[in-house]
Amino acid sequence: MKPLVLEPIPDYTIWGGDTISTFRNADKNYGTWWEVSAHPYCTNKIKGEEKTLQQYIDEDPEKMLGKGLDLHEMLRVAFLDAKDQLSIQVHPYDTYAQEHNHDYGKDESWYIIQAKPGAKLVAGTKTKEPDQIKKALEEQTIEELLNYVEVKQGDYIDIPCGMLHALGSGIVALEVGTNSNTTYRFYDYHRKDSQGKERPLHLKESFDVADFSKKPTFVPAKKETRRIGDTTNYTVDEVFVKETPLKLETNGRYFLISNLGEETILYTDGNETRLGKWESAFIPAALSCVTINKNAHVLVSRTKGNKK
Repeated sequence: MKPLVLEPIPDYTIWGGDTISTFRNADKNYGTWWEVSAHPYCTNKIKGEEKTLQQYIDEDPEKMLGKGLDLHEMLRVAFLDAKDQLSIQVHPYDTYAQEHNHDYGKDESWYIIQAKPGAKLVAGTKTKEPDQIKKALEEQTIEELLNYVEVKQGDYIDIPCGMLHALGSGIVALEVGTNSNTTYRFYDYHRKDSQGKERPLHLKESFDVADFSKKPTFVPAKKETRRIGDTTNYTVDEVFVKETPLKLETNGRYFLISNLGEETILYTDGNETRLGKWESAFIPAALSCVTINKNAHVLVSRTKGNKK
């Protein structure tokens, strides 16, 4: 076994920017790039192969994910490249998603890669009262009740299921989240698509799952190795490897490496795997460890285990 470097999957959105698309010589500006995914919506191919990550996992779940784990414990990673602000949205919890969407619930986190001066995102609301939120929607004053957070490069924020949120304009972020693709659109600034129509909202579903008392966990930027994310379902470590290569143990469970710096090398059992800038790798559970070359900057995402 070796680390599996994944081919990104572009996903067009009306708010997409050009930072990642230009870097990857894409044909248009894509808002979302799926970097690591094994979900019915999309699953990444392995770089240089025809097989997908999903196929590898289906063939031997224990070897790939770890003993007792399945796709419920699979994490997903994506780039979000926002030229314009995203709609205000909310993700469901597991029980609701399984009943209504045949999907899992979604917690997610954003690591800010780039942000224009003064860039903001939405994370939560200024009130926990649903009736106050409903009245603001009717009176078209909902934006006054949203909680805005100004961000800069290197900041990190956790967005739990049930919390209203949206990435703002002028931000490129790496998203780490649980294995779901269910999003309820709560508010969209009366924005129109190319046909002159407003995109549909999902207000019933949003109010069914929203918890307006939830607050985000915000971690300001700091250039040092540390744990920046510790949610119910996963952890995220920001790692700066300097002069001495760093060995990471799998402990019998897969993890993900997302490279934020220049090209680095992953060493496993005498083999070398090159991981380019803004590339991600899936580290199978069957590997005992991976060593990251010196002068690297990566995010390491790990599941917390069996959620069933």
